[in-house]
Amino acid sequence: LEILIGVLILFFSAIWPNYIAPLFNKFTELKDDSEVAVAIRELAQKNKFPLKKLFEVDGSRRSAHSNAYFFGFGSNKRIVLFDTLVKQLTTPQIVAVLAHEIGHWFLSHTWYMIGMVLTQMFVIFYTFGYVRDNPALFASFGFTDKCNFIGLILFLSIFDPISFIMEKTALYISRRNEFAADAYALRQGYAKELSEALIRLSKENASNLDPDPLYSAFNHTHPDLLSRVSHLNRKSQ
Repeated sequence: LEILIGVLILFFSAIWPNYIAPLFNKFTELKDDSEVAVAIRELAQKNKFPLKKLFEVDGSRRSAHSNAYFFGFGSNKRIVLFDTLVKQLTTPQIVAVLAHEIGHWFLSHTWYMIGMVLTQMFVIFYTFGYVRDNPALFASFGFTDKCNFIGLILFLSIFDPISFIMEKTALYISRRNEFAADAYALRQGYAKELSEALIRLSKENASNLDPDPLYSAFNHTHPDLLSRVSHLNRKSQ
């Protein structure tokens, strides 16, 4: 079952950007001779990133949120820039943001996250099977007969602390990966531009610039702005 879930994840990762996302937004390929396209292709070539196409998407139709991402498998990578990102940042800042994203690719963060999701699925199904097929566990709660419905209730009760640990571990890994991708962009020489981009994007997206550190660590997939900028400043000294 875990293998089937993994196949489905890869399948939807492939069809979503190519066939589903274009139903909701307009993707326009950037001209090869534009300033942004030239700078991004130079970055991709420098990092041996197999970039095939560059797109700008009209994300402003639904939100002022800015973003950039890449998709594709093997040597068929494509980068997508939100139109809000292009309007809000300078070309060097856009390149710095993409250096961060390429850092995720170079460090294989996507594959690690997929592996983590599959591991979580395995733990969930294994634990449920263990609870469902354990008569002693049913008896300890006062049930004389095994029943899938009761087994599900027992599983949900027992799995709650396990789920908490898995969730917080995933958050920790995600936040660590963000710092690692920032460090990768720094090594490419974009520490200043990335800091400027993060500050501008946080302002435009109305993000909480300085949340409670403990709350952020237990609830946010990305470190807060001050932590990321401070991390870049320390690493660049």
